[in-house]
Amino acid sequence: MTITGDDGNPAALTAGVPASIRNINVQAALAVPAGEGASWKWSVVGPAGTTATSIATDYCWTSVRQDSGRIVYQGNGAYTLTLQQFTDNRCTSAPTNTTYSWAVSASVALGQPAGPLLARPANNLTSNTHLLDFAGNPGASYYEIKYAKGGVIGPDGAIAGPTNSASVDDATGKVKFSPFDGPGAYVMVARAIYGTAGTAWSAPITINVQSPFDVSFVSFPDRRGPSYQLAATIREKAIAGSRVTVAVAKGKKGKKFRTLGKGKVNSKGEVKVRFRLARGTYRVRFSFSGNSLVAKGTQYGTMTIRRVIL
Repeated sequence: MTITGDDGNPAALTAGVPASIRNINVQAALAVPAGEGASWKWSVVGPAGTTATSIATDYCWTSVRQDSGRIVYQGNGAYTLTLQQFTDNRCTSAPTNTTYSWAVSASVALGQPAGPLLARPANNLTSNTHLLDFAGNPGASYYEIKYAKGGVIGPDGAIAGPTNSASVDDATGKVKFSPFDGPGAYVMVARAIYGTAGTAWSAPITINVQSPFDVSFVSFPDRRGPSYQLAATIREKAIAGSRVTVAVAKGKKGKKFRTLGKGKVNSKGEVKVRFRLARGTYRVRFSFSGNSLVAKGTQYGTMTIRRVIL
C-alpha cells in the first residue's frame, strides 16, 4: 500500500501505523499478493466521513491483484483506507479487513514584510509590484491569494467584502503584490486549492503601503520682489495637514542649503512659502519627514531671480 508523499513519490504505508503528510494531491495504490484471499476490494473514507476516491473502488477483484485511485481532498484530517479480502471469488464471504491511515496537515504561509512598501516610484503613477515571501503546500493545483486595503478577516479566515487577487511568481516562488488602491494598510490571506477543496486560509499579514513624497507642480503666485511667494503641489493628498520644508542653495550646483520656510500642506495638496532672496540662480529643495501614508523624501528643482522669478 502506497500513497503519494510530500516529495511527489510513492510512500509505503504500514497497516495500523498512521502516516502524516502535507500533500493534497494524493494517489493511493495497492498490490495484493495472489495468496491473500480469493477476491478483494478497497475503499477510502476521508475526514468528511464520506468516500474519498475520485472513482468507484469497491469493485470485486479476483485475478487482478493491483489497483489505484486518486484521493479526493476533503480538507485536513484523517483518511482511512480499508482493504477487504474474501475467501470466495465474489466478495460475499465474511471479509478480513486491514486498515491503513494517514493524516493530512496542509497549510500555506505568507511572509510579513519587514517595513512599509512604496505604492509607486517617485514621479511615476504606475503601481509597484512587490515580491512577498510565501510557503506553499505540496500537491496544490493553484493558490488563492486575496488582499484588500483596510480588509477585515471574517469568521472563516477569509477577508470579508471586496478583494483583489494576487498570484505566485513562477520564477521566484513569491507572491506578486501590487497596491493599486494607494497608500494604507492592506490585509492579505492565502490558501492552496486542489479539486474543489482548499486548505484553511493562512494567518493574515498586514502590509503597510506608503506613497513616495513627490512634487507634481511648482508655481510662483507672487513672482515680483522684493517679497516672493512659491507654491508647490504635492502629488499625494494624504500629506495634507503636514509641513514641508523649503530650502535653497545658491547656484545650480549649490549644496549649502538654508531654509526659506516650513509650509503647511492644505487639502488640495498645496504648500506655500513667502521669502526674500537676492537675484541669482538657486537650487530649491523640498523635504518631508514622512508619516504613515507618505514616505520621508526630498525633491529638488531650480529657480532664477531677475526682475521676476523665472
